[in-house]
Amino acid sequence: MGLVHSILNLLGELTRLQANRCPSIKKDLMEVVAFRCIAAVFQLLPRKVVLVLGVWIGDFSYIVFKRRRRIAIANLNIAFAEKFSAQEIQRICRKTFQGLGKNLAEFLRFPRLTSENIWDLVNVEGKENLDAALGQGKGAIIFVPHFGNWELTGLVTGVLIPNRIKAIVFELRNERLNQLVWKYRQHLSAELIPKRKAIRRTILALKRNCAIGFFADQDAGGSGVFVDFFGKPASAVRSPMILALKTGAPILFSVCIRQPNNQYLVKIYEPFDIEISNSFEHDVRYNTERLLKILESEIRQYPDQWLWLHNRWKTQPS
Repeated sequence: MGLVHSILNLLGELTRLQANRCPSIKKDLMEVVAFRCIAAVFQLLPRKVVLVLGVWIGDFSYIVFKRRRRIAIANLNIAFAEKFSAQEIQRICRKTFQGLGKNLAEFLRFPRLTSENIWDLVNVEGKENLDAALGQGKGAIIFVPHFGNWELTGLVTGVLIPNRIKAIVFELRNERLNQLVWKYRQHLSAELIPKRKAIRRTILALKRNCAIGFFADQDAGGSGVFVDFFGKPASAVRSPMILALKTGAPILFSVCIRQPNNQYLVKIYEPFDIEISNSFEHDVRYNTERLLKILESEIRQYPDQWLWLHNRWKTQPS
């Protein structure tokens, strides 16, 4: 469950009663109208006020979305049952929802960001690592987890390397809302690649020495590769590592961390040192697990900033 799905859930709550009163109005259109109206208000308000509203949205979501709350607490227990008490896990869970609310509030303000004022919010650590990766001339693969304000990572990278960052994403069922959300996401030069067109366009982008962003930290179902994640098997997305192994493109880990003052630090790690054996399948699994260990380390340091609401350990080995 990512930020966009959170938007849909919240808009659904806001429009459900009105849709029942006006059955002739399509729900899809009402979602778009609600999105535009809320975004317009948030773009007029000071950022401090918007962040307070974001916390309220998070608290509201924590109360209303009981299933997601149960999933988040179950995930936190898998990862931290031995470290945190039940009360502490509840607190981390609530802070996760509040962070998601802040992310949503700031996402709606993306049109206000420019290539100049974005640096009032963000500091970058490791820009030289991205430059070094692209300096090899094979493109670059960026592993971006659902961490901190991950949507902001795309905008920041778009400013760092204008017109050279692509991101693979799923399309929304609501076509009108999809167009609007994509416009926000592609603000400041990032380009989105629909999942259904990913293979051909990704290969082409790497040949043009562009960077490709993968949000590849969630459950991959039966098509994934099983790795150890917080001591339990987890189905992980294969495609970033397969792409790196087959094309020779360097792969980097990047994470966006919310700071105590509500600023952000975007960390770009050094190009990942892929270990190669005589077994391709082993190399995919082993190196993917090593990549996720970097994410695990960041989560242990900032446990409330990862998206626990997703059923991460849903798929298990048979």
